[in-house]
Amino acid sequence: MRPDTLLFEIAWEVCNQIGGIFTYVKSRIPTMLDNYGEDYMLIGPYIPEKAKLDFRAIRDPEDSPLADAIQHVRNLGHEVHYGYWLLEEARPKVLLIKPTLHKHQSDEVKTRLWNRHQISSIDADPMVDQVIAFGEIIRIFLTELVSRIDINQDVLAHYHEWMSATSLIELVADKVRLATVFTTHGTMLGRYLAPNERQFYLNLPTYNWAEKAKEYGIEGKVMIERIAAKSAHVFVTSSSLIARECEVFLDRSPDSIIRSGISRKPGFGHEVFEKHLEKRSKIDAFVKALISPSYHVKIDKTLYFFTSGRYEYRNKGFDITLEAIARLNYELTRVKSDVTVVFFIISKQPFTHIRPEVLEAKQRYQDLQKICKRISAKLGPRIYTNVTGEKSLRLPDLNELVDDELKLTWRQAIALFKREGLPPVTTHQLRQEDEITNFLMQAGLNNNENDRVKVIYHPDFIDRATSLFSMDYLEFVRGCHLGVFPSSYEPWGYAPMETVMHGTPVITSDLSGFGQYIRSALDPEDSDEVKVLNRRYRSDEETIHQLTEILRSFVEAFDNQQYIPRSSLSKHLMDSLCWTELQRYYKEIYRLAMIRYQPVADLY
Repeated sequence: MRPDTLLFEIAWEVCNQIGGIFTYVKSRIPTMLDNYGEDYMLIGPYIPEKAKLDFRAIRDPEDSPLADAIQHVRNLGHEVHYGYWLLEEARPKVLLIKPTLHKHQSDEVKTRLWNRHQISSIDADPMVDQVIAFGEIIRIFLTELVSRIDINQDVLAHYHEWMSATSLIELVADKVRLATVFTTHGTMLGRYLAPNERQFYLNLPTYNWAEKAKEYGIEGKVMIERIAAKSAHVFVTSSSLIARECEVFLDRSPDSIIRSGISRKPGFGHEVFEKHLEKRSKIDAFVKALISPSYHVKIDKTLYFFTSGRYEYRNKGFDITLEAIARLNYELTRVKSDVTVVFFIISKQPFTHIRPEVLEAKQRYQDLQKICKRISAKLGPRIYTNVTGEKSLRLPDLNELVDDELKLTWRQAIALFKREGLPPVTTHQLRQEDEITNFLMQAGLNNNENDRVKVIYHPDFIDRATSLFSMDYLEFVRGCHLGVFPSSYEPWGYAPMETVMHGTPVITSDLSGFGQYIRSALDPEDSDEVKVLNRRYRSDEETIHQLTEILRSFVEAFDNQQYIPRSSLSKHLMDSLCWTELQRYYKEIYRLAMIRYQPVADLY
């Protein structure tokens, strides 16, 4: 690429957190800005409730092709917002587009997509309608921008997943002067077939993509994905697992397989352990607030396990995990273990509000802490006076040192803090019950005092500004003892990768891109940091048994050895999963895209 190349990164999850692609795009922005500076911009959908959290509008650039192109789109009646994405480590420029068209415009675009590409969208759901509108407005914008800039200035558009890709298809068909890269992080058919078809990977070569797309009612989405993959100058994916799907479902092998990464290494040795202790204390406070009003829990004998990810019950392995957790509870209860496991489930689901009893418990715990500090502040001087006086040889009776006012305050606080009934399993009021709550009910995992495994289902993202834990997601990860991610379909696996790189051991599976990479990079049989479940050729029952045994062994090791398990990957392995290292592969594919778009000798 030449130095002044304009680079646009286009994804449905720009300023719109849904799943792993959000983490992918967000995590590599600092590296992209370091490499491309002011020539780099992201494009995403304008979702008002999401944008208000981390988007700041700025005045459009004056007297520039970009400003003219933005104004052109607005003059056509489309809503476009230009500004900064307010991230902790960077402030990239973004263009957010409201993904709506008037009906006559939508019909026109759908007709064109059918006539030119046989993409059917007659019976499209609202999501597909938004995707088509998003793509059409991007097409108009990029076409206008390219027409206004110098003919010698290069433009490259990097698209992620089918939700962003209709403009790619049209721009290439129209021979607009720009190069394109398309990354699929997981095929549409793979996401649908993996949880619903027995022995998906064994049968992968035998599937007829058209028949399966029709069977699952996703013809339009699959066609967008297929044509985008075929049209792009360069086609990329993140793991060999998805590369095989691309060959079968999309009729094109990826030009490159580039694993996903994180923006920076989180630290080593004592720094990792100190951060764990700091963040664990906040989880301790939350657990005490939620459970202690009902019964006592020994925090020093408590382990924090968690799973997280997009709500895909089978794909993310929630079904396997919950069954193993239920069996672990049975085993620990049977042997009368005094270790408690608190298992957190973090997955975004529709909810109406945080449950009042959760907020009340947190507030009452904070009130109790304040009262304890008040009592301590008054007792300190009185104890000192007592032990330095004439009665210094006698241990003072603390009750005698507390006045009636403090005693009354203390009794009132305890009365308010204690609660009849069991601690809530779900922190938020769900709009409707789901597979997780149904399983917990059927398995009797209701946070009974005798249960050795307590479950806390948090159906929302963990964000510092709104979090019940008073910290962000990665801080929560650092405070836990084990992450559990036995996915049956996981193109890469950001959750297990981030977890182990931030010092917390993980369980993943050989059906995730990350699990496969770890298995090739180190021997998981000899590693305490990462355990890789064998799911590819095993039944669910065998996987559940294997996972239960790993969990039970983890608890026993903690109970017998009384140590805090932390992970510490080698520097070489950590480096291989950072964008600063991986960026060179993207430079190569960007150069390849420019060569294929404009194959002039020695130009690139």
